[in-house]
Amino acid sequence: MNFGEWMAVELSTEQQFEIEKQARALLESKDAGLLAASLLKQTCYQQQLLQQAVNEIARLECELMGWPRTDPPE
Repeated sequence: MNFGEWMAVELSTEQQFEIEKQARALLESKDAGLLAASLLKQTCYQQQLLQQAVNEIARLECELMGWPRTDPPE
């Protein structure tokens, strides 16, 4: 993995559709609106980015300890 690649948020197509479905439900709700839908999307992307950061930290720690990499060789 090249430097900084982990910072690109990667959501599966299914995840993207589910987020969009939930956001549209919020848009149609009389108690929520555009702000709620935007916050939902932002939270989902931040959650995924945080998970990727934790995975990258774990990978780097394993590399420092001399454990073999799980990435395929480039």
